[in-house]
Amino acid sequence: MAFPFLAHVGLFVAVSTSDSTHLCIVDAATRAAIAGVRMTTDVDSARIVVDHCVAVHTGAVQLQRVGYRPRRVDIPLGTTAIVVALDPVARPAQRLPVQNVVSTRTDRLGRAASSGRVTATQTVADARAIGVGTMNGLVATLPYSGLRSARGETGLMLRGARREQVAITLDGMPLNDPATGIADVSDVPLAGLASATVVLGADPLGTGPGAAGGVFALESAPQRLVALRLAAFGERSIEGAWRAKTKSVLWNASASLRRAANNFDFENTASVTTTPQRERRMNNDEARASLAAGMLTAHTQLAVLASTNEQGMVGAENVHTYDADRARTSRVLLRMQQTIHDVQLLAGVRTLSLAYTDPTRPTLNSNARATAGDLEVRGAAYNLAWRVGAGADGVNATGGVRQSRGRAFAVADYAYRSANNSLDVGARLDAIGAYGTLPSFSIGGDHVMIGARTTAPRFTINGRVAQALRVPTLYDLYFSSPQRLFVRTLRPEHVMLDAEVGARVDLPTVLGALELQSSVVRRDTRDAIIWFPGNFGWSPANVGVEQLRGLEGRARMHPAWGEYSAWITAYNAALTTGPLRIPAPYVPRIAGGAQFLVTVASYTGSALVRSMGRRPFTAGPRDAAFELPKVTLLDLAISRRLHVRGSELLVALSLNNATDAHWQSVRGFPSPGRGWAFSTTLRQLPTS
Repeated sequence: MAFPFLAHVGLFVAVSTSDSTHLCIVDAATRAAIAGVRMTTDVDSARIVVDHCVAVHTGAVQLQRVGYRPRRVDIPLGTTAIVVALDPVARPAQRLPVQNVVSTRTDRLGRAASSGRVTATQTVADARAIGVGTMNGLVATLPYSGLRSARGETGLMLRGARREQVAITLDGMPLNDPATGIADVSDVPLAGLASATVVLGADPLGTGPGAAGGVFALESAPQRLVALRLAAFGERSIEGAWRAKTKSVLWNASASLRRAANNFDFENTASVTTTPQRERRMNNDEARASLAAGMLTAHTQLAVLASTNEQGMVGAENVHTYDADRARTSRVLLRMQQTIHDVQLLAGVRTLSLAYTDPTRPTLNSNARATAGDLEVRGAAYNLAWRVGAGADGVNATGGVRQSRGRAFAVADYAYRSANNSLDVGARLDAIGAYGTLPSFSIGGDHVMIGARTTAPRFTINGRVAQALRVPTLYDLYFSSPQRLFVRTLRPEHVMLDAEVGARVDLPTVLGALELQSSVVRRDTRDAIIWFPGNFGWSPANVGVEQLRGLEGRARMHPAWGEYSAWITAYNAALTTGPLRIPAPYVPRIAGGAQFLVTVASYTGSALVRSMGRRPFTAGPRDAAFELPKVTLLDLAISRRLHVRGSELLVALSLNNATDAHWQSVRGFPSPGRGWAFSTTLRQLPTS
């Protein structure tokens, strides 16, 4: 059965006359479910717990998991349910008082490890119930987030930040390419994931350079499932996940294969003629394959992620010169971590290669390869956590582009926790080749003003101030555009101030738990690295100052039969260079969304609405002639769950862009209209 998660980190115990206990294990910093824990009891020998919950007998239980401190728990006679929080090695110990359990429909990760930050989580299981079968679809269900895609790669925007300013991680493993700064979220197998979380605001302590706008954190889950998907525009996909265990090792793997033609009719409003032309998007296909695998013991974890993606590289609607071009991208990531007493060792390597071909002009064919290696040591004592690490990056591309860079860093982080207060204060020092040492800091906290120790209405205020860096990527261009003329030498992008003040209200109502959240945000960035769409400089440049001011709000209701949520952002983002002040490209002043989900018996119906206001697309004054029009997208879905011999079968039918809106995420690159998808997912249910 699914076990409710904690309102706050700690230990929950339910008592009755049962002779067995349902024990669930979570992360003390994030409240995420932890699988693969090595458990030893008074009556059983050591074994690996595949799922985060397991049935145990009364007595003492010893828990061990790589990356966490061991913990011993004594289970009293008559206890039926208990939740144990394990402390990460790299975080100070958190011993909070017993808290009450809240609804299972609340955020499964809750507040981020650093206090004072806004987070939102979507579990993959819940996303599949509303017809989601791709990583792009998963991102669309999350508040505050937006997708940017032009020539195949899909990036993520958070809090008005460009996709190069958002760090994407898988179980803490960085996925951003060392050469482009971008992580293509479409390359991660959805089958092996448990949840996705957006964490808004700069993260100098946990992630470091490249997380100026926030973090998109993916959490994997060892499970067994197979999923099939058929959709409009020639999309076909199959994915699966597998797991196995011995007494001391948990093995897991997931893979996906996806093909799509992506050819669709559109109205070319930028044609060379004075009258818009009806055309068909061609050579827009893609073929993706990805594999993730790993092994886990009480002290060691190994993980690998490999992907390959071939796609047609169509140009903008008014530029057909590149319509026959092709690109193949391959990525490989390896990650290892080892826990030795209270110290955690991490090592990883990433490689990216891209082959670009232009059948009509072979002189533009290009190949590029980039690599990055990292080594890190983490630890914590009392309320102080520390991290030190070093790494190196390199790129070799056609045209004589050969660059390399070494880097190192040190982090110190102090954390304080009590029943109604939390505080995180930390500093980071980066030493980066050719740029010297670059400091940054973060301080944030939460204070429960009302309802600190009860389940009554709760009012919490939070605040945070931080700095952040984005070091120019080695090539800082999209490899898929070899026609660009030159590579500029850029200075690091420095977020001088990233600040937010917010409040959250949790109210019990007759319909269920109601959550209200709002924030006021500000970000000032010096030497922002910008490529102005619409010009032909073909290379990013440092601008003087980028400023963002904004308001964010979110509301969620959790009745027993479903979930209702809505969010809105209002941003004013502008660039100042000399006497010129212009709006930041592609940051809408107003954006928002809403999700409505109703479950009756085994059926679930949902509606997802996303809306974006007008978006500037070039370097010029704010003017309707230089803005993309506002757009509203509506997705509808219905699904049914069936239980068959210890497994769950989910069948979903969805209608995407139901109103057939024809829009552009990037100027000149049209998106398809209305589409449909039919998916089935067969998942083995937990046995304990």
